[in-house]
Amino acid sequence: MSKKEKILFGLMLFFLFTLFFPRPVIVTILAPVALILFSFFFNSFKEKWQLLKQRRYLQVMFLFFGAVVVSVFLSSDFKSALKFLDSRIALFYLPLTIGTLHLSKQFRNTVLLYFGILTTAMCVLCLGYSINRSQFFEKPEFLYNDALTDVLGQQSIYIALLVNLSIYIFGYFLFFKKVKYKVALVLAMLFLFVISYLLASRIMMGTLFVVCIGFCFYYILQRKKYVQGAALLAALLAGGLLIYQLFPQTINRFKELTYTQFDYQSMGKESHYNMEVTADQWNGANLRMAAWRCGWELFKQHPVFGVHIGDKKTALFEMYAQKGFQFGIQNNKNVHNNYLDILYSMGLIGFALFLTGWIVLPVRTAWKQQDGLAILIIATFATAWLTEIYFDRNLGGMLTGFFIPFLLTYIKKERQP
Repeated sequence: MSKKEKILFGLMLFFLFTLFFPRPVIVTILAPVALILFSFFFNSFKEKWQLLKQRRYLQVMFLFFGAVVVSVFLSSDFKSALKFLDSRIALFYLPLTIGTLHLSKQFRNTVLLYFGILTTAMCVLCLGYSINRSQFFEKPEFLYNDALTDVLGQQSIYIALLVNLSIYIFGYFLFFKKVKYKVALVLAMLFLFVISYLLASRIMMGTLFVVCIGFCFYYILQRKKYVQGAALLAALLAGGLLIYQLFPQTINRFKELTYTQFDYQSMGKESHYNMEVTADQWNGANLRMAAWRCGWELFKQHPVFGVHIGDKKTALFEMYAQKGFQFGIQNNKNVHNNYLDILYSMGLIGFALFLTGWIVLPVRTAWKQQDGLAILIIATFATAWLTEIYFDRNLGGMLTGFFIPFLLTYIKKERQP
């Protein structure tokens, strides 16, 4: 690495480190500011302009952010609109700075590898802290879900996403790169599989399961590694059964999927992984079903421009009230779907720009470059957006704004400006 690249490397890792901790605020502000300023002056403005013209996905990303700004000014609740704009502003400044860099593939992969190491270290911290809180397993509820990530002050769903990405990165180096530290990579991956299970994010666990099974069959059929592929598949299944035997509470998260029926008027308790799941409870599955139906009806009423970002919460709660969904109002439940949130708040125009700029064109670009790791990471983000509104939280906006443009800073067929 050159001196400039070393500084950029350090600033990127510092920025990624601060994403795990929402406090102290001064550090979480300084990290992105330092990265933004250095990235902005890392290469010439002429080069940035050429890259911006070549990278069509960046252009559509900026159009989507422009649509967000327009929606903000069209909102009747301008104060709320500014709050939602704040959590989305990373979708502008990170593509503008990180997205207009031209980096080597080795540099990109090195940053990703160290990000995986950082994530693993943070998970070690989480597990150690939780084991201590559980009084060494006497209170196992401290080992699961949001309790596991309490020391970081972050929701488990976001850490589960980062765990998935880290497993992909380690797997990429293990199976596709010649490295000397294979044993360490295997141990780190096994540890992260356990952490993924304890975090109990259904969408991320399901995604990880599909990716692993798909990779096993790819390894068996495409690369004709029959013995190794079959052994890997058997090891994954055996490991999953062992983890379940040691930590059975997570299965409650999946039992909720058998209770998707709901009554809007119900004021039943909300289920928890550490309690018995019953049909009279609200749970992560039927709560989403109820909220999604309300969000979809709002979209049908305002299909072109939506209800506007600043008014989306008010409009959703008015729909809840019409349905008699007092549980959703009293517990401040949002629509729990990034796509549906954009649909009913910004309409088809905003949704089309989002889908094109943040998923379709990035995947198309990575596909042209035969960059399977980038495709897998982008697809995992797209899957994560199905059950949470990532853009309503600063962390969600920064993760999206950093990773997707950064993955595409290496374009092997791109003409150097």
